[in-house]
Order: sequence, then C-alpha cells, then structure tokens
Amino acid sequence: MRKLKPRVRSFAQVTWSGSASRAPHPESWVRILDPDKVPLASLAALAASSRLPSLPPNPPQAPLLTSLLAWAQRIPRPSPPAPDSQTGRPQPPRAPPTAAAHTNESAVPGLQSRRYKERVGRGVGIKRKGSRAGTTAREGRGLAGEGEPGRSGRLRRGPTLFLQGGGGAVGVPGAPGSGGRLWRLTATAMAAAAGGAAAGAVRSLSRFRGCLAGALLGDCVGAVYEAHDDVTMASVLSHVSSLEPEPGAKGSARTEALYYTDDTAMTRALVQSLLAKEAFDEVDMAKRFAQEYKKDPDRGYGAAVITVFKKLLNPKCMDVFEPARAQFNGKGSYGNGGAMRVAGISLAYSNTQDVQKFARLSAQLTHASSLGFNGAILQALAVHLALQGESSREWFLQQLLDHMEEVESDDRSLSEARELGMGERPYSSKLKKIGEFLEQGLMAKEEVLSELGNGIAAFESVPTAIYCFLRCMAPDPAIPATFNSLQRTLIYSISLGGDTDTIATMAGAIAGAYYGMEQVPESWQQSCEGYEETDVLARSLHQLFSKDL
Repeated sequence: MRKLKPRVRSFAQVTWSGSASRAPHPESWVRILDPDKVPLASLAALAASSRLPSLPPNPPQAPLLTSLLAWAQRIPRPSPPAPDSQTGRPQPPRAPPTAAAHTNESAVPGLQSRRYKERVGRGVGIKRKGSRAGTTAREGRGLAGEGEPGRSGRLRRGPTLFLQGGGGAVGVPGAPGSGGRLWRLTATAMAAAAGGAAAGAVRSLSRFRGCLAGALLGDCVGAVYEAHDDVTMASVLSHVSSLEPEPGAKGSARTEALYYTDDTAMTRALVQSLLAKEAFDEVDMAKRFAQEYKKDPDRGYGAAVITVFKKLLNPKCMDVFEPARAQFNGKGSYGNGGAMRVAGISLAYSNTQDVQKFARLSAQLTHASSLGFNGAILQALAVHLALQGESSREWFLQQLLDHMEEVESDDRSLSEARELGMGERPYSSKLKKIGEFLEQGLMAKEEVLSELGNGIAAFESVPTAIYCFLRCMAPDPAIPATFNSLQRTLIYSISLGGDTDTIATMAGAIAGAYYGMEQVPESWQQSCEGYEETDVLARSLHQLFSKDL
C-alpha cells in the first residue's frame, strides 16, 4: 500500500455502501492526517466527533470509528521498497495486479464449487423480454464485481466501508476504479458498535429472526379479520388477549394454532429458494412458488396468481416470467402479492441496489405491472432500512422517499401510473402524505383509509403498512401501554380492516426487523402455525449471510 503524498491534509469520506444513503452528508467529511505521522489515538479522538452519513441519527460514533481504526492498526504495513543494488535509488512501484491476479477465490463462497463453475460456464441467464416485438434478451449471471452491480444473484454478505481520499478510493489492490489504493472493510467489527438498542448489531440474528417472526404474527393474527371493513380496536384487543399466557404459564392460552395464509407460504418458499441456491434464482423460486401452491392450495391464494402457478407447473413453460406478463391482457397484476413475501430479499442482500433489483425480479414472477413490483421494492427497502437499527421516523421516511422517487422515474412506471389515473409517482406521493400524517399527530382511521387505503393493490397496502410501523413508534392512547412497539404495530394495522393479513404481515416484517426478536412475545409466537420452521429459516439465512465475514 502506497503512502500518502506529502500534501496529506486531504479529506477522507466515509461511505457505508450497504445503506440506503445515496449522497454523502456534508458533515461526514473528516480531516485525516498521515497515519505514519499522527498517532492512531489522535485519529480516534478526532473521529469521535464525526458523523457517518448513512447511519441513523445519533449513532455511537466513537466506538464505531475506534473499532475501525483498531482494525486498521492490525494491518501489517509493507516495508518501503529496497534500493536498487546498482543505483542505490528506490525501486519504482510495481504495476497493480490484474483482476485475475488479485482474485481471492477462497473468499468467494462457492467460487470453486462445481455448481458455480458449471453455472458460469453454461452462461445460465435470465430470459426476459427484450423489445416490444417480443424478442428475448439473455443476461448472464456471473459473479457481480465491486463496481456497478452485475446481473448476478450471488449473495453479497455484509455492508462494506470504502474510505475515499483525495486520490480516489483507497482499497484492495487492483479493485476496479481504486487506483490500487483500496481498503475493503467488512462491517462486522463496526456492526457490534453501531447496532440498535434491544436488537443488537446491524443486521443481527435478532433482527433476522424478528423480521420473519413479525411477518408470521401479522399474517396469522390478521387473517381472522381479512376482508372485514368494520374492524374495531376493541375487537382486535379482545382477539390478541387470547394470545397472552395463562397466569403463571409461559405458553399461549390458545388451544388451537392460528393458521398462516398464502402470505407466509410464499415468504417461506422465497427464503427456501435463497437458501438452496445461495442466490436469487428465478427458475428455482418460481418452481417453489408453484409447488407450494400445488402441495397446499387452501391457503387463500387469489384466482389470478393460481393461473400463473398452473402455467409454471407446465413442463413446456420455458420463460418463468411469461405467465405473469400475460395476465390482464398483457398489463400484469398490481396486487400486493410480490410485496407481502419479499422480506427474505432484504435479509439476503445488504446492498441497496441489490435489494431493489432482486425485489423487482422476485415480484415479477407473479406481478408484472410496475405498480405491483414497485410496491415490492418499497416494502423491501423498508425492511432493509429497519435492519440497520434505530433511526428517527423522519430519517426513515426520507430515505424511502429518495429511493422511490428514483425508482418511479422510469418511463414505464410513469406511463402505467397515468393509465390508471393515479398521477406520477404514486408511491412517492403516498410517502409524502405519510409525512404529513406524522406531523399532524394521530390521524383518524377514516382519514388514513381515505388517503392510504387498505386494499389488495400494492399501492393501497404497502404505504399503509409503512405508516403503521412509523406511527406505532410512539404510544397510542387507544392501545394499552402493556403492549410493546411491535405488538402495537400489529394491533393497529389489523384494526384498519381490509386486507388485514397482508398489511399486518408487511408491517410486522418491518417492525420485527427494527425491534428484533426481543419484542416478539413467546406466547404470541407459539400461537402461530409453523413458528418453529420460520425461526429455523431465519437462523439459516443469517448463517448463510454472515458465514464468510
């Protein structure tokens, strides 16, 4: 690693690439002096007053950056080049190694496996529509590089820190665009210092388990009221009281488990596919969706998606995206089915661009309208942000709005929204309305339903779920204080009526990822069908995600 030039009073910008922040905050600039001349202790003291742009407000900065500097201190620094034996002058630096030379195959999970080599060798790709004439483009799924995300579904395990200085990115020798001066730092050491309160570290096991458990609770508890528009708070409170344990007992007082619906069935199928392939694999995922329906069709699947599953089960189906594209005269569905099951994507991928990309592709297996898959993207981003730890409601909402304004800016999204008479960027508009609601305090149920909705369309349920989560960060006088924030989120979302199981499962996934498993009551969890299998899936996904860190 080359030393900085004498003009070392350059700036270093700390960018957290696994976060939702897309633009560095002005206060994130920290003056870094030559580490060979300034003690690390001084750097740590200086860094303690800095502010990381992509972390929520008021993080424990000092321990975080001290951990980073302690990590850097353990890196052996190369000795200066020996002088030339004939001239006595220092030898010129060697040229940066090529990408092939510096590739560390042992650091890439599965790179040496036969399955991976066969996949790359065959050029297995995603068949997708390439033009209006119906041609198809084949996109190879090689291993994504460090630059722009490729077409790969290979899991990127863990957010990454890049220190960018005056001479460009400082990083792993030979990394694309680094000029041979890049340190690639995984966030494992920093996560323990920067994690949230009860849930522990960023993207911790507690958050993974809480996410899937919260989704299961929302589905099972909310299914009782599905399609009911006259749900009262008193009725919901009476219902959840049956989940509480008997005096002196630990388990639920219920004698029968609450059954899960298609929401959980498809969520589990998505996670099982990610675990089996260690990646997003559209063919495997589509096959699992269809087979899950065939195995247990009485979970409340909609008629439209059943048509998709039947086509996917046909051996002649060569393009797994085609059945969804053919729905509704070629316009596709804009229901919330893609969003209700998407939480596993946010757990598997830590990079924001990957979360958006694979949320979209996973949703397009059944919901081809942009209003459908954009809802899945929004839900996946909400879970992704919740996994990062404590944040203010304003920060959380602004991050979502920044991303969705960009997501909804493509021509297809704009035109399809206009066709439905919704105006441009319907999701962004509803996020702004959520901001207004939060500023005004606790809004009446009628106002929430009028502006946000509680229907089966993604744009009438995903923003509603996000509002439920953000609203219930604060106490609600209508909900007893004995319930924690996660319970409060589920109770309120179900009280809105309509598509209660799906709105509650989405709100539960966000809240569970944010608060962690510590807020999942044991008695509530044990009241739900399949809670043990769900917890195993969460643990397995976290183990896969973190095994190479």
